[in-house]
Amino acid sequence: MSELVRFLREKVWLLGDTRWYARVDGVRGELVEVERLGYAQLDARARAVGAWLSGRTPPGARVLLMYPAGLEFLTVFLGCLYSGRIAVPAPLPDTDRRALQRAEGILRGAGVGLVLTDATHRPALGSWLAGLDPVARAGCVATDETVLPDPGSWSPAALEGAATAYVQYTSGSTREPRGVVVTHRNLLHNLLSIREKFLPEEILDELRHDPSQTGAGWLPHHHDMGLVGMLLSPLASYGNLVFSSPVAFVAHPLLWLQMISRYRALYTFAPDFGYDWLLRSLKDVPLTDLDPPLDLECLRYALSGAEPVRAGVLEAVARRLAPVGFRPDIWAPSYGLAEATLMVTGTPCGSGPTVGRFDREALEAGRAVPAADGSDLVGCGRPADADVRIVDAAASRPLEDGHVGEIWVRGDSVADGYLADAQATAEHFGAVTADGDGPFLRTGDLGFFQDGELYVTGRAKDLIIVNGRNLHPQDIEEIGAATDPATGPCAAFALPDAAGRERVVLVQEIRPRHLRGRTPAALAALIKERLANELRLAVDVVVVAPLSVPRTTSGKIQRARTRDELRAARLVPLHSDLHGPLETRP
Repeated sequence: MSELVRFLREKVWLLGDTRWYARVDGVRGELVEVERLGYAQLDARARAVGAWLSGRTPPGARVLLMYPAGLEFLTVFLGCLYSGRIAVPAPLPDTDRRALQRAEGILRGAGVGLVLTDATHRPALGSWLAGLDPVARAGCVATDETVLPDPGSWSPAALEGAATAYVQYTSGSTREPRGVVVTHRNLLHNLLSIREKFLPEEILDELRHDPSQTGAGWLPHHHDMGLVGMLLSPLASYGNLVFSSPVAFVAHPLLWLQMISRYRALYTFAPDFGYDWLLRSLKDVPLTDLDPPLDLECLRYALSGAEPVRAGVLEAVARRLAPVGFRPDIWAPSYGLAEATLMVTGTPCGSGPTVGRFDREALEAGRAVPAADGSDLVGCGRPADADVRIVDAAASRPLEDGHVGEIWVRGDSVADGYLADAQATAEHFGAVTADGDGPFLRTGDLGFFQDGELYVTGRAKDLIIVNGRNLHPQDIEEIGAATDPATGPCAAFALPDAAGRERVVLVQEIRPRHLRGRTPAALAALIKERLANELRLAVDVVVVAPLSVPRTTSGKIQRARTRDELRAARLVPLHSDLHGPLETRP
């Protein structure tokens, strides 16, 4: 068996069912535990699935996993690892046209011959698969209603570290999703880096010897942070996990805090928008008067990653949750991406966040200059056993600390490349510096180092260049979203008019019930005034209804798709500053 499988099964041998995974849900405002499996139970079912796959599919076969949040997905994913089959986690497609197209694209691109799901979703998936042309069709099996072999019939597959473990499809926030080929060595290295670089020895000792130590989360299992950070890290670090589905969290955000409080969670994790959603949802909730009472003093590590971490969100969440025991020094900002398995840099437990204030005009010019009055940026920690460089992408020249450039990464966590895309693999995974050092992964993210800490400033593809200024869309979006109680998520981008002149556009969702008699045009004027005062920027605002701005399956704003939807007149504005025809070129 591979070193990865041996490592995971060693935890089962050491801990048995003294450690566990549990899924919870919210029922009429109450937290209810829906299912639970101990490590040994999880392992037994994974071996049964592995034995079944070995008799049903050839070695190295790619298997599409389309499950709701729950333990069946985890057991089947482990069964794929155990049997040397390649799992391809994917979200369940709904009736949305783009979701179905995305699912079909994954099915074709990954060359999948078998789809695994649960009994509830098999009929709908079977009908969908039957409607595809013969080239894309695949068998569909519900593993929870299939008679599996005895776990003892499983025999370990002879696998090297270079063998593919799974294919992780990217979220597609700046381009169409691509399949990242993650090896057994990549996954083992990243799990060990997370455990050993960011958890102090005293906490690891607690996890080894205290069966009550638990993590809590709600992330989607088909994304890198949910799969590696939420589901697999506890097994690698001797801990328990209590989790809910993302749908349950979005519908009942208080469920997250209830999980932490009831199970005395040591750590939790989420992207920035998750903490922001929690904050907005708790606005009128009397946290100190709940029954049973909330107590978050158990938390010692609150990771924030997967997208730019905003200082304002960290501060506001810590302030709002302080009465129930949340401490600001438990924040642990991090940076990572699927192409590096997950974690690239992170903040060790107990260190607390580093927030720097930098001159805004200097940042626009590519320099990070500390200033008393400027933009607050959150440090994302130090490298997790990886070689991380800041590079002038145009010249392939490494930059010194304090200079903004593209983030390049090298190390054992960096994946093999993109599935069936040699050109993109060469472009993104084969970068070499001007002095011949490499290969590096080009992340497409921009940032800089300051005092050993990585600061991420945004995506290169999203950068807005107008009137000689380099503007990061999240700076514009943060002001738009925070302008008024009626303003919500938004997307900023550059758009040429019919004459070819670049203009900055902000597509802004609003919450109609907070308008209090004002018109969308009045709200747009308020946003424009704030942007002019704070960023010295003229912006055209397009006001739309809630949930109009396109998002990825993990909830990230899709700026390029929003721009395309606006160009194609598929967005329905409640108000628009745009007049006349828009340039339709890509």
